[in-house]
Amino acid sequence: MVDFPGPTSLQMITFTMEKAPMRLRFLVSVVLVAGCATNPVTGRSQLSLVSEGQEIAMGRQQLAASQQDPGFVANDALQRYVSGIGMAMAKASERPKLPWEFHVIDDPAVNAFAAPGGFIFVTRGLVGYLNSEAQLAAVMGHEIGHVAAKHSVAMISQQELAQGGLGLFSVLKPDLAQGVAGQAANIVASLYFLKFSRDDERMADELGHRYSVHAGYDPREMPKTYRTLQQLDKSSSSSRLPGFLATHPDPGDRMAYTQAWADTVKNAARLKVGRDPFLAMTDGLLFGADPQQGYFENGQFVHPVLKFHFAVPSGWQGANGSTQVVLSEPNGGAQVSLKQSAQGTAQAAAQAFLTQQGVQGQGTQQTSVNGLPATTGEFNATSQSGQQLHGEVLFVQNGGQVYELMGLSLATTWGQYGGQIRQTLRSFGPTAPGQQFRPRKWIRLVTLQRSTTMNELAGQGSGVVTAADLAILNSVDVNATLAAGTRVKTVVTR
Repeated sequence: MVDFPGPTSLQMITFTMEKAPMRLRFLVSVVLVAGCATNPVTGRSQLSLVSEGQEIAMGRQQLAASQQDPGFVANDALQRYVSGIGMAMAKASERPKLPWEFHVIDDPAVNAFAAPGGFIFVTRGLVGYLNSEAQLAAVMGHEIGHVAAKHSVAMISQQELAQGGLGLFSVLKPDLAQGVAGQAANIVASLYFLKFSRDDERMADELGHRYSVHAGYDPREMPKTYRTLQQLDKSSSSSRLPGFLATHPDPGDRMAYTQAWADTVKNAARLKVGRDPFLAMTDGLLFGADPQQGYFENGQFVHPVLKFHFAVPSGWQGANGSTQVVLSEPNGGAQVSLKQSAQGTAQAAAQAFLTQQGVQGQGTQQTSVNGLPATTGEFNATSQSGQQLHGEVLFVQNGGQVYELMGLSLATTWGQYGGQIRQTLRSFGPTAPGQQFRPRKWIRLVTLQRSTTMNELAGQGSGVVTAADLAILNSVDVNATLAAGTRVKTVVTR
């Protein structure tokens, strides 16, 4: 427990804080009024900055955000299946009365994360690479452990400090930031705070082991799970960020100590693995990124359903969300975003944007971009920290929809980035008639009719994925020969 200073010291703090920034004064005031709480896992006292009600409220905010972007996988049977496994373990945790929820989100990244208050998310990408109920239970048990031990709550003060450093575009006026980069900043912030300490990670592993065994799952599947994740992390052909090991730092040799824990469990062979029912749930699951949501390729962003494309400046980073695409200059000096407008015409959309609060428009100009009617205009804005910003917005009509493309930088660096931004905005255009787009990939469950190697299995799929990818997908060695009658996952296109 923290011993707070007496009246004399408090008077000194109050006097000093009068000249401190408002954010710091708020943080110190929260710390001073906060009490000590007993950690439900360790039994030790720790400083608590938020109540359980506030913790749950934060979790519900993350739930709403995740449901919107990237959204939940549209498979009710899979959602019920995952929720059932998670609830069985959550009720055996040190915080069984939290409003626990478990969801599979439509994200190709191989990841899982826990929001405060008992809201657990596993990605579609992770589900595809696991091979049993016990493996899924191990991952969800780990995330339940983070919540039970209040690891997120302990990071609140770090969050306060980090929010000031999310980049130039997170400090815009609220009304402008919401339309420009608020979504991207929220995604970055969420991922940032999943990086728990090595001690927290080891504790979550241990708790996940305990909850899994309590729910009747074979703990020997847990080290297999980490082996798969490590193989994915090392595989250049399967690399994707964020991933589980990117957001969950390895506190050591996870495979070794989880195996050591499993070795202490008596009659582990009698516990449940659940391979067949789990594999059945992966049959027909979308594999990898969904190209119908748009993709980056050869310096372009292409959307096959909405039938448009635009150029990505060389070296810039791109993020494709469910409601907007964001391009960022590598050093954070400029940004371009694209999203749909609610207005019916490009001219009306430009008028609405340039007259909104916080934006000082400099007039509009009707034009044509790659044969499409468009309206453009430049504007100035002031960030919350007082920085002067300059930008250009372009509204284009394509296929009955109006699109907003907006570029922004500091006013002092517009001369450096303005040309790239303007070129990017004006590269927007319709895709060519008859253009071929990337096909979707799906997991298909098959029963081998004869003994088969990974190379043979990859060949049967016409090279959609490599033998190495299939080996990781099925948690086997790339040189393995699988016996006839084995059920395995393959990847097909359609």
